[in-house]
Amino acid sequence: MRSSSFLPPIESWSDWSAVFKAARLWRPVVDAICEHEGIRYRSLETPRSNTNAVFLLDQRLVVKIYSPFWSEFDIEPKLIKVLGLNGNVPVPKIVAAGRCQDRATWSYVVMEYCCGLTLNAMRSTIARGDLLSIASQVGLVARSLHHTDVSQLGSIDVGESWDDLIERRRREALTQLADRRVVRPVVVEALDEILDETIVGSEHIPRVVVHGDLESDHILLNKAGSEWRVTSLIDFGDAKIGVRDYEWMPLWLGLFDRDVEAMRAFLGSYDRSLLTDDEFPRRVMAWTLLHDFGTEAVADLLERTHTPTPIETVDEFREVLSPSLMRL
Repeated sequence: MRSSSFLPPIESWSDWSAVFKAARLWRPVVDAICEHEGIRYRSLETPRSNTNAVFLLDQRLVVKIYSPFWSEFDIEPKLIKVLGLNGNVPVPKIVAAGRCQDRATWSYVVMEYCCGLTLNAMRSTIARGDLLSIASQVGLVARSLHHTDVSQLGSIDVGESWDDLIERRRREALTQLADRRVVRPVVVEALDEILDETIVGSEHIPRVVVHGDLESDHILLNKAGSEWRVTSLIDFGDAKIGVRDYEWMPLWLGLFDRDVEAMRAFLGSYDRSLLTDDEFPRRVMAWTLLHDFGTEAVADLLERTHTPTPIETVDEFREVLSPSLMRL
C-alpha cells in the first residue's frame, strides 16, 4: 500500500486520544485501506465507544485501525479466525487484515458489521425470563470460548504477558484502594494475604482463552421469533491465555450488574459445580482486584451503591462485591 501523510505525528497517548475518533482526519486512511482491499462504501460513521480508531462503513463493514500503544492486532484477528472456524462462539467474519503506512505503520482489520442490541440498552424493559435465558446463553458461549484449543493460537501473549499482567495488578491493586481511602488498612492487610493465596492457587490451574471484558457492549443480542438470542461476541482486544476466574468481574459487576439469579443462570450452563463451590465468592473478590479494570470497577460500584467508606472489614468488602452470591 502506498505511503501517505494524512495524519499528524502521533507519538504519545495524549496525541492518540486527541485524534482517534476524528473521522475527518482518518477518512483518507480508511479510503486508502478500502482501495487496497477492493472495498467500496458510501457512508462512514464513528461508533459510540472505542479506544482504537474504528469506523462503520454503510452499516455493513467495520474498519478497525489499532492504537500503536498496545498490541491488540497481534491478538484479535488471529483469535477471531480460530473461533470462526470452530463455530461455537459467534464472532464477526474478518474480511481483510493488514498494515498501512502513514508517517507510521498502522495495523488494521476489516470485519463484517454485527448488528444487535446490548443488555444495557434493554435492561429496564426486558422480561425476567428473557434475562435469565440470555444469561444461560452467555454461559454456553463462555464455556465454548474457554474450551478453545489454545494450541491453535500459537502465542497471543504478546505485549504484556498474562504473568506480567497479574504481577502488575498484584503490585498496584491494593495501593490504588488505599490511595482512594475506600478501605481501612486492616482490610488492605487481609486482602494482601488473599491475593497471594489466590495467585499461588492459580499456578496449577489450566490456562484457557479469556475474553477479558465480557460486559454489555461486547455481547450483542437479536430477537428470533419471540426469543432473544446472543448473536455476536465482539472486541477481543483484551483477550489472554490465562485463568478462567479472570472472566467473572466484567460479567458480575458489568453485564449482570450483581443480579444473583442471572449470575447463577450463567453458572448453571457454564459449570454447575461453581454453584456449590463455597470458595467461589472469595475468588470473585480476589480476581476482581487482579483484573486490569478492577480498581475502577470497585470504585464505580461503591459510588453507585452509596456504600459508606472506608470499609471496615474484609467480610464487608466481600459482601459489597458479591452479596448473597451463593445463598439464593
